Amino acid sequence: MSKKLWLGHLYLGIALALPLLIITVSGIVLCFYDDLRYAAPPYRLATPVHQPLPANALAESVQRRFPNHRLEVLFLPTASERSARARLTGPEPLLVFIHPGTAAILKTHNGADPGSLDWLRELHRGSALGLFGKVTASVVGLGVLFLWMMGLWLWFRRSMTTKWQQRRAKGSVAIHQQAGLLLGGPIAGLALLGALLNFAGPLMQWLDSPPSIVSPTSTERPKALPLPSLVNTATQFYRDASLERIYFPATASEPWRFRFLDGSWGFVNGQNGAVLKLKTPFSHWTMLLYPLHSGKLLGIYGHWLLVICGLVLLFLIGSGLRHGWRIIRPLSKRS
Repeated sequence: MSKKLWLGHLYLGIALALPLLIITVSGIVLCFYDDLRYAAPPYRLATPVHQPLPANALAESVQRRFPNHRLEVLFLPTASERSARARLTGPEPLLVFIHPGTAAILKTHNGADPGSLDWLRELHRGSALGLFGKVTASVVGLGVLFLWMMGLWLWFRRSMTTKWQQRRAKGSVAIHQQAGLLLGGPIAGLALLGALLNFAGPLMQWLDSPPSIVSPTSTERPKALPLPSLVNTATQFYRDASLERIYFPATASEPWRFRFLDGSWGFVNGQNGAVLKLKTPFSHWTMLLYPLHSGKLLGIYGHWLLVICGLVLLFLIGSGLRHGWRIIRPLSKRS
């Protein structure tokens, strides 16, 4: 039984090695997403702005410049050295960079052309290959959990035998076992969170669905209250974190959505200013998936724990393949 379990552990590790290597390396790089994203213009400003203009001034500047497009998302500056951004839909998707101090348009990008960091994030999730890639990435995450459970069971079974007590593993094999036992649990937990996070949208829609306006006044673009009033309602209702972005509704049946820096969401009826729902990281377990998987829940140093887990996982992949090859190679020569 132990031999079959060990072979299963080995062959499952070999099968997962390549996709797991891609996911791990891209995940380590994405731990420094903000540092890389805001390292240079147009995301980073040449001169910091300590008193940015209100959201309505930024939105009006974009709408005046692009009257044939619909403002979909407004990204507010979350630090003095960062620019504001707007995502537009229309004849062609656009990503517009706005100076938060003057509301001047700094630069315009094709919204359909993702940057290198966006592509790396899609690669990490597997969505660069569509639904098949997302499912594969999630299966790999579940496979890591099985690898850890199999390794844990192997260690437990062997530690109960006298033979194992007399002949302990040495060298890289011992380090592989100890690293797997010490950090295998957190790594498997991160992998499971990532597997669920890939389908967080459907999970939230099913288990913690956002609100909708039951009786819209029209089916066209909604006539909403002034944006300053809606922003004031959202920020007064939830004061635990700064406002990060605003999602503009496309139809009257959709509420205005306000995203805060801690991952919370506020849903507001644009027609009467009523707060329909507030979703915080602790209001439902699905809201914890991203803060936990990204390390943001642990504060400014949380991503370093993820980097350590990623490096340990790379070592486990390499040492596991090396140990397996040293055993399989003599067997293949004999056959």
